[in-house]
Amino acid sequence: MDSIILWLLAASGVLSIFLFVARGLLDQLPEIIIAWRKVQRMYQNAARNVDDTTDPDA
Repeated sequence: MDSIILWLLAASGVLSIFLFVARGLLDQLPEIIIAWRKVQRMYQNAARNVDDTTDPDA
């Protein structure tokens, strides 16, 4: 009987830690997506502004 209670306490502890970590990751997700989109826009704008001349003196 005591071992069942200990297993239940251990499982609930592991579950609560997992939920805490998952919530922390999900809270950061919008900021990560915004930063990724900024990086994509920066590279797209840089690719559009590249000078295609091959002559270095031009």
